[in-house]
Amino acid sequence: MINNDSPDGAQNGQPSWLPRKFWDERTGQPRTEELSRSYQELERKSRAPLSSDHPLTARDYKLELQELLELDDNVNDQMFAKGFSNTQAQLVYDLAHEKLAPIFHDYQRQADEQRDSADLVSHFGSQERFMAIRPQLKAWGESNLDRHVFDTLSGTSKGVIALHGMMQNREPGLSRESTNISGANEKELRAMMNDPKYWRDRDPAAVSRVKEGFKSLYPEGVV
Repeated sequence: MINNDSPDGAQNGQPSWLPRKFWDERTGQPRTEELSRSYQELERKSRAPLSSDHPLTARDYKLELQELLELDDNVNDQMFAKGFSNTQAQLVYDLAHEKLAPIFHDYQRQADEQRDSADLVSHFGSQERFMAIRPQLKAWGESNLDRHVFDTLSGTSKGVIALHGMMQNREPGLSRESTNISGANEKELRAMMNDPKYWRDRDPAAVSRVKEGFKSLYPEGVV
């Protein structure tokens, strides 16, 4: 008589660690096909996403990046290994942008200010000379230019240098009163002077068109 309660927990040679469904009592051998199918199913389930928001691989994250940031494969691999969903991974990038953007913009502002200061010193010859002429630039700009244009020009070294060039050339500013004169339309000239090609880039063609237009309006006012 066979003792079913053998010390090793086996029955008819069945290993104690092997579930009964995988043991063929008739042959006294493991059901290898059943084992194989069960393993394949387990492997398939382990690769399946936990939900529709969980990617199959770290490369399958669908993330929207804001300025300054780029996808980092190493970071994505770590998030995937921790089971991060797409929503959670997106939050990581959003928080990184929230923290880094102010720091970057502050650094960029300081760098721009330093560059502008160096450009102005180079153009005017020295910081002292620029400081001496600045009141004249302010007075001329406020008297001749639209407030928005003047404020924009005053905000960068290129703008200040362009403003200085207009003042030296005695280019007519944006008159505060519209005047209709045959042969020229001051409204159109205002629009041309508001174009960044004129006041920011000092595009030769744009500057020439404005000067020629004002010559027809104010023959004695342009050199």
